[in-house]
Amino acid sequence: MSVSRRSLLKNLGLAGAAASVAGPVGAMSSTPAVDPLADKNIADFGHGVASGDPLADRVILWTRITPLVNAAIDVKWRICRDVEMTDEVNAGVFSTSAERDYTVKVDADGLMPNTWYYYQFSAGDKQSAIGRTKTAAETGLDRLRLAVVSCSSFPHGYFNVYRILSERNDLDAVVHLGDYIYEYGEGKYDDKVLREQRALLPKHEIVSLSDYRQRHNLYKRDPDLQAVHQQYPFIVTWDDHEFANDTWKDGAENHNDGEGEFIARKRAAKKAYFEWMPVRNQPDDLEAVYRKLQFGNLVDLMVLDTRVEGRDEQVGFFTQSERHDPNRTLLGFEQEQWLHNQLSVSSAKWKICGQQVQIQHIGPVALPDKLGGGTSFFLDTWDGYTSTRRRLFNHLENNNIDNFIVLTGDIHSTWVADLAQDPFDRAKYNGSTGDGALGVEFVTPSVTSPALPPVIGDIAASALKSSSPHLKYCDMVHHGFFILDVTEQRAQADWYFVNTIEKKSTAHYHQVSYKTDNGSRRVSKADSPVTGVHNPVPFAPQA
Repeated sequence: MSVSRRSLLKNLGLAGAAASVAGPVGAMSSTPAVDPLADKNIADFGHGVASGDPLADRVILWTRITPLVNAAIDVKWRICRDVEMTDEVNAGVFSTSAERDYTVKVDADGLMPNTWYYYQFSAGDKQSAIGRTKTAAETGLDRLRLAVVSCSSFPHGYFNVYRILSERNDLDAVVHLGDYIYEYGEGKYDDKVLREQRALLPKHEIVSLSDYRQRHNLYKRDPDLQAVHQQYPFIVTWDDHEFANDTWKDGAENHNDGEGEFIARKRAAKKAYFEWMPVRNQPDDLEAVYRKLQFGNLVDLMVLDTRVEGRDEQVGFFTQSERHDPNRTLLGFEQEQWLHNQLSVSSAKWKICGQQVQIQHIGPVALPDKLGGGTSFFLDTWDGYTSTRRRLFNHLENNNIDNFIVLTGDIHSTWVADLAQDPFDRAKYNGSTGDGALGVEFVTPSVTSPALPPVIGDIAASALKSSSPHLKYCDMVHHGFFILDVTEQRAQADWYFVNTIEKKSTAHYHQVSYKTDNGSRRVSKADSPVTGVHNPVPFAPQA
């Protein structure tokens, strides 16, 4: 998320207002991150367990062991059908060391589709917590429920969202759309409220491999984050703050010459990410995160990288006519072609993209987006790369691809919008009926990262809605998450907001629900959230 959007005010013209999977290969230091939170006399699994990237026959299992000495450690893993861990279906040994910061990541295969499993790690006489995970369906799926989250700044508040999700037994997986960690140093991101209770490690801005490792280490020690990882597989992608603010493929807004070569920083950030996150390395590119996950014939989930894979540098406000240049790209032309191909060949009922920055045209400052015209203050989003958006929308329209949904994070607020070629042109899009829409976008609020103050946020949201016929709902104040419930008939998003992030609490409430019906290509208000769904298996026992 942009520094210029740190408070979101500048964007709105209100700036004056108040089997093993190895990590990416690279020639870097193999020194393990200092772990001041661990008991140096006892090797433990103090970072919990996690799973991710479920396929029909396999899932990634993850943990990290705190070493007694700097030497390789053999970690045993088991995956079973029952919470008592007696009905074993696969097991093995993973050797970890300082080269991968003592993380463990296993691609456990031989599993049945659409099935819950339990897993555990051990080394010597130490055992990890038992984790729970689920494989994807191969065929015949009639419902998929995903929690969608993003933007979790550690010093800004407690991860109450994660705790709430860990106590819901009605999900299949959690989708995290980036800014899982933040790179800022202490006091550099308006984080005064909980700075003492939620102190950063390291205290300076993270730049080196050991820095990125230590920041991931800190996050994975959080008990609320551990709790949700323990109960559900995660599907993740990175945004800018896993690297540096406003990252693009060859640089970042807050990377300077005194911090060394950006390519080295990006390589370090990627290596730490693949070590510490339950994400599968892609066979064709060990450093790529864009990929497709299939859930039966119901959903194809395309996870995108709109941040570092191929993004050209953001244009400036006074040079923004360049945002229409067809040679500029947000995704990189290889990923863009991959996405178009996946959409064309998909036989799933719903084609869903999980990605970082808003794809919708953003008003009121984003005037009608005609080639060479219009003005935008949101140049880090798809508004700054209009040709990439236009090519995608043309592909949807020319190939008659329906049931297209975009899930988005980054902006620390809630948005619900129709997607149209030019939503400001009444001849091409009707805001009352949705005619002319090509799909929908659901944007999740932040877990803790700062939003706007209530009065300013309400005014800003009202201004945006009044001038944007495609924008159906906007809240720029609250933290929370949404649950995406997908059936053959419709895909519905239910937003929940938390009461506070300044103290530990699971108090939260349902705010609003929107859906898109099969074949409609537009959003409509839903009367109530989806209830009555319950997973048939018990939680993994609390650590």
